[in-house]
Amino acid sequence: MTGPRKVLMVLYAPGALGPVELMRTLRPVADLVVAVPEPLRDDPGIRMLSQLLQPVFYDPDGPGPDMSGVDGVVTYSDSLVRTAADLAVRHGLPGQSPQTAVALTDKFVQRTTLAEHGVDAVRCAVLRHPGDWERAVAAVGLPAVVKPTVGSASRNTFPVTDAAAGEALVRELLTPGQGGAPERELILEEMLIGTDQGDHGDYCSVESIVADGKAVHLPLSKLRLVPPFREPGQFCPSHLDSAARAEVTDLADRALKALDFRWGVTHTEIKLTPRGPRIIEVNGRMGGYTNEVIFHAGGSSLVVHAACLALGENPPFTPPSEDRLAFQFSHLAPPTSTRLVGVEGTDRVKKLPGVLNHRLLLAPGRPMRPGVSTQELDMLNAVADDHDAMYSLLERVHDLLRFTVRLREEDGVEREATLSAWELPSAVALRGERV
Repeated sequence: MTGPRKVLMVLYAPGALGPVELMRTLRPVADLVVAVPEPLRDDPGIRMLSQLLQPVFYDPDGPGPDMSGVDGVVTYSDSLVRTAADLAVRHGLPGQSPQTAVALTDKFVQRTTLAEHGVDAVRCAVLRHPGDWERAVAAVGLPAVVKPTVGSASRNTFPVTDAAAGEALVRELLTPGQGGAPERELILEEMLIGTDQGDHGDYCSVESIVADGKAVHLPLSKLRLVPPFREPGQFCPSHLDSAARAEVTDLADRALKALDFRWGVTHTEIKLTPRGPRIIEVNGRMGGYTNEVIFHAGGSSLVVHAACLALGENPPFTPPSEDRLAFQFSHLAPPTSTRLVGVEGTDRVKKLPGVLNHRLLLAPGRPMRPGVSTQELDMLNAVADDHDAMYSLLERVHDLLRFTVRLREEDGVEREATLSAWELPSAVALRGERV
């Protein structure tokens, strides 16, 4: 005879885990309470969620949502990692300490912590005012990367190779009234230079399932980055050999121990450099859309595992098959896009052998914010016999798809353009250009 079902609170913000997937995947695990920060009440994704259940809205500056009767708290969003940790500690539930949550979401704190524990020392400096530039660039050197200290989806992340251009960029990002809302704080860190991985990207990720400080690690390979640092796709199993896999998983394990990550699922991005693997960043949640690619490769659901860990449970994890190549690809909007008008060719893509599903991530008519943040237009999930077949299938997909978008010109005037998939920025992942 089983006991009463546990109650799981999901701190939710729109992102890689959609409302339908959340409900379908987690309802068998526990009774759900979905809590949403009040400022997101009118978001289209929250309105869709509200059609499936009644979310609880809470003031993010207040004490948080009512936790009465809740047995665990989980989030799949970067922006809510600190809230989840605070609630877990306050109510004696499995999770992270507030200090660990800060290190997972503040890039400078994370770099400092990893260096202090001898895991990976990457030169970096914080910039809070434009006048901090000279001190920062003297400490870090060039080439470097500038990005928000707290941020995700490659928002305002740029390479810097020229000191004068870097100073102007930092001034623009930190100054009110220039380039939209200013960043509160930036980090300048040395640019990690990768080694050529042939057709693939020169970095990987390690997804980690951690129960009471003990981790199971799974490396995934990436497609080439889209400039400046936008990610179009990934595949599983990794192309790395056993020795390289051991190196990246060992690095991820040491990083999690240094950050004192105890319970949950993490996503660590790692650059493959001539000096060996180096940490790009550690995230306190599963990687975007990684759950799908692992599932299609025959592995367990990371969404379910994260929920179970939040409830203090640790079911066996089934790793993906080494004999089934599953991959994902998203077409990325041009940086000057303001709106997706329409997409042609989706029905033909769905009929291609090997395609499991193809869906739009942005509904036609939805506005977009111009900039270098990663803005996925769609999501392709597919399988192939090998890497050559994967890239051949992606080329066929590119031949079939056309996207109509509104683009903002330098003079502020907008125009409508219909672009083939080959004309989108994400085409660099197939054309052999290196970032």
